[in-house]
Amino acid sequence: MINQPVRNFVLRSKPDLRRDATAVSLFSGAGLSDLGFALAGFNFVIQVESDPKRSAIGADNFPESTWITGDVRTHHDEIASRYQAATQRRLDLLVATPPCQGMSSSNPSRGKRQTPKARALDEKNRLILEVIPVARSLNPRIIVAENVRQILTLHVDHDCVSTSIVDILREELPEYEVFSRVVNVADHGIAQIRRRALIIAVHNQERWLRSIIRRNRTLWPSQMHSDRPTDGMLPWVTVQEWLTAMKYETLDAESPETGRGNHPLHFVPTYGPDRYLQVSDIPSYSGRSAYENDNCRSCGYFPVPLGEILCPKCGNTMRNRPYVDKEGDIRLVKGFKSSYRRMHPNRPSYTITTNSSHVGSDFKIHPWENRVLSILECADLQTVPRFYDWTRAQENQNYYLIRALVGEAFPTYFTYLQGCVLVKLLSENVVTPQMYAREFSQIAA
Repeated sequence: MINQPVRNFVLRSKPDLRRDATAVSLFSGAGLSDLGFALAGFNFVIQVESDPKRSAIGADNFPESTWITGDVRTHHDEIASRYQAATQRRLDLLVATPPCQGMSSSNPSRGKRQTPKARALDEKNRLILEVIPVARSLNPRIIVAENVRQILTLHVDHDCVSTSIVDILREELPEYEVFSRVVNVADHGIAQIRRRALIIAVHNQERWLRSIIRRNRTLWPSQMHSDRPTDGMLPWVTVQEWLTAMKYETLDAESPETGRGNHPLHFVPTYGPDRYLQVSDIPSYSGRSAYENDNCRSCGYFPVPLGEILCPKCGNTMRNRPYVDKEGDIRLVKGFKSSYRRMHPNRPSYTITTNSSHVGSDFKIHPWENRVLSILECADLQTVPRFYDWTRAQENQNYYLIRALVGEAFPTYFTYLQGCVLVKLLSENVVTPQMYAREFSQIAA
């Protein structure tokens, strides 16, 4: 069952916003996650991103915001001074979405803490703590930080003691009440399984904070969908339901002509004969992997046992299985069971990542067409509104950057829902049960 509010959100026209609450964003990327908060009612005054290409695209979409291009760690004073120069009011919301390569399950160095690469990535794991000096300067009413879920169990060295990130925030920001949890965006009607940790810190001067704690309420949007729905909840939206409802043009990776649609972002990489064979031989709607293709294309022998690269009957290479041939040394490509695999049609999409164009990555093949997802489809699954302006990247033919930005972002629709909750709380002196009606957290766009 398609979630119509999510579809409406993605396809909406660019609104004329009236935004009263102020916000500052750290590690902004190109502002895809910030956009949800903006649509909920937050006016971004300062956004900080270290990569010039990302910040340039973000500035095109947030023309009224001041973009600081540089490392957050060396711009604490500039962030504070520029915010104070732009507005005479207290900051309402500080958002931080730092990179997470050191903890990501796709990082091959994860867990190898003694390698130089792992030590460098550990520094990135600590970036979430950069909210501390900025919060001390700007005294925001609410802080929201998002990262991979491992951040909640990560311990780092703090004053010579191994301490969790959440406990460090509590210690260094004693005037804030810190809440944390793992959310799955599929629980909110998005056709994607994406689990992330959210840390929300609320200044203890907020009059509604004690009502939140006393009533055992939460700061998160209410869950509306479930893998196993009960008590009036709806089932998860499947990737087949979503792709069908969005009515994309059919694409095929066999040639450049069949791999491109009319929308400028609806195109896919094309493959040589063997790679295309590996994809096209996977039965549509099966959720199976190319490693499971078991018919020999040379002699027709069936079934060739799993794990074999040579046909036991004719001795030829199983070209429809992922393989490498190094000077006659033929072997299967080493990979996870989820690589070279079609998405399960009756489940939400797996997490859209920065390498969404790579057929050898986790669950990247279209459920029934012979290709990976297009940039447009990935952006839609990440609920980036279609009005978002990609012109700068398109003019520079920088399509891989678009895929990376889309894969890095927290889905815009979820940050919109979260922003709606926070805007409502900031406008209240006390919390009432009516504020937590399900209709409130699942606002139609």
